[in-house]
Amino acid sequence: MGDIVKKSRDGKFIGWYVRFVDVDGRRKQRASHQPTKALAKTLLVEIEARVARGQAAMPEPTPKEKPELTVAELCERYVTQYSRPRIKNLTLYRTEQKSALRRVLPMLGSHPVSAVTKKDIAQLRDELLTTYKPNTVMSTLRPLSTAFSWGAREGIITCPNPCTQVERPRRESLLEFLDQHEVQRLVTVAEESARETDSHAAWLRYVATVFALHTGVRKGELLGLRWIDLDLTTRRLDIARSYRARPKSGVTRHLKLPTTLLPLRSEWRRRCPRTPDGLLFPVSARGTLRQGRKLDMLGLPELLSEMMTRPIQRPWHALRHTFASHFVMSGGNILTLQKILGHADIKMTLVYAHLAPDFLGEEMDRLRY
Repeated sequence: MGDIVKKSRDGKFIGWYVRFVDVDGRRKQRASHQPTKALAKTLLVEIEARVARGQAAMPEPTPKEKPELTVAELCERYVTQYSRPRIKNLTLYRTEQKSALRRVLPMLGSHPVSAVTKKDIAQLRDELLTTYKPNTVMSTLRPLSTAFSWGAREGIITCPNPCTQVERPRRESLLEFLDQHEVQRLVTVAEESARETDSHAAWLRYVATVFALHTGVRKGELLGLRWIDLDLTTRRLDIARSYRARPKSGVTRHLKLPTTLLPLRSEWRRRCPRTPDGLLFPVSARGTLRQGRKLDMLGLPELLSEMMTRPIQRPWHALRHTFASHFVMSGGNILTLQKILGHADIKMTLVYAHLAPDFLGEEMDRLRY
């Protein structure tokens, strides 16, 4: 028979203990964790009943199950831990991914990961389309799908990716470019502003605008250019950086500096402040590069809004589209354009194909009834 023992230490009551003979025949003593002797006796009766059935007197406590990961927690781990070698600027990448995934959290953030279905993703897509444009919705669903795939690869989650096989909105082609009259007016206004104010900011905007219109480089590539990337003897132009990282394709491309830019290049060389990196287009005299900030727009949006009757959503990229569009309309080869722009896939360059003067040629006249 077991018994109840009142335990004290240094004259202070510490609790009721039960003594009993366990199923292995050994006499044991355990704390009952009961506030009264009566409740401790009830526990002893239960213990003796289990022993009589051949069971352990006090079964091992079952470990508490961890609460299941939510979508918000998965997204947080993804934006802080995900990495791969091809990402040029990991900090910027994670910031952009986090910004995109914020649109997901109001609808799915509190959902357990395993409970999210394809129907939930489809509803998320449809809800986002009521507020955002298709391209924005695409850039929201893509990191969400990547987060699920990454979580499965890392063993963080075991459920399948619910984003697969969910139809995504069709991407809109934002092919903004200036016509010949608009280009001439933009260059004239930018030059007049530079010569009238004679400020570093106005001259920088003017020269960078003309440079972008004649080379088609991206804004990050433009601001990453250094004087050592230009060779006047051979007219070599090396696109080796985007800001301080690698170009978007990850590969340096080598172009020919257009002869139109040579006189302007010489004048800008005299005006351009020296910077530690030897930047061709230093945003400030100290040569700082502030990616993603209003400063690196160089005042182009304001200039365009003053002279344009239609809105331009992506000003610097519109100059890249302008170069490519007029290159094709002037009879330029589409494969050459791919190399100039640094497109990894010809499909990206083919968006300009319809502008070619011989597009479809006389093919529509082949049919005779």
